[in-house]
Amino acid sequence: MGEWPLVTFTLLVQSSVGIVILTALYFCWFEHEVGNQRATLVMKPALLTAAILGCLGLLSSTLHMGYPLNAFHALRHISSSWLSREIVFAALYLGALCLYTLFVLIKGHMNRTVLALIGILGLIDIFCMASLYFSSSMQTWMHSNTYFMFFGSVFAAGAAITLAVTAMKAKVIASPTLAYKLVASALVIIFLAIAIRLVVQPFYVEWLSDVLMTNNAITFPQTPISAYNEIFALRVIAWLISIAGILVLGYSMWKKRVAMLTAGMPLVLAGCAMIFIGEVLNRFAFFIVK
Repeated sequence: MGEWPLVTFTLLVQSSVGIVILTALYFCWFEHEVGNQRATLVMKPALLTAAILGCLGLLSSTLHMGYPLNAFHALRHISSSWLSREIVFAALYLGALCLYTLFVLIKGHMNRTVLALIGILGLIDIFCMASLYFSSSMQTWMHSNTYFMFFGSVFAAGAAITLAVTAMKAKVIASPTLAYKLVASALVIIFLAIAIRLVVQPFYVEWLSDVLMTNNAITFPQTPISAYNEIFALRVIAWLISIAGILVLGYSMWKKRVAMLTAGMPLVLAGCAMIFIGEVLNRFAFFIVK
């Protein structure tokens, strides 16, 4: 299970960025309906979750480094190294997120613009992270599928976690209309994040097949399509769980339309959990190369 540090690092940081973006969106809606103070009270748990996940992801990143302190030497090559850029923007994002979370916890006041700016820093960090793996010598990562997988997790996992955390805090504050809006927006974002990645998969498989016939370079794995096929079952299970999560959220909207965050809460939480589990399995499938 040597993939655990990479899975944990990438997925937790990506989830953190997604939570910040969804927190900014949800905060706008709550602020308009109940005012800044109560909106901040509702969204503080989501912001704190984003900070905790980001820090845990950063800590887990040291587990796959032979000498973690050597990460500081990578900063010398920021003009040419995606690793250096990823370290810099990860530090900027997590530093800004943690400081702002501390400010919100102390002052009890949240600002949508600050949240949006922190989210943008996070998206830049994810782009650097994806470019780092895309630029590696691992053949199965050297495709735009890497970008789709990473950014897809930002919005799928981020939306699922934000909805789950916010729903438990907002059930006594949000009106039925706003509660429905929260679930509907998360469902649309998750659906698009998963659907787009599914559309990319046939092109990715075709590219892997072409690489086998045309590539003479020494890369790992030497037969990438075979490596992909060896964990095909894990990929299918991951996609099926994600789709099932979407269906459960959709069913909750249809069946519990007027009580989304009360009677419909078990369905909402179950759907969010299934979507996150699907993201975890998909990330294992991304990193496992037999």
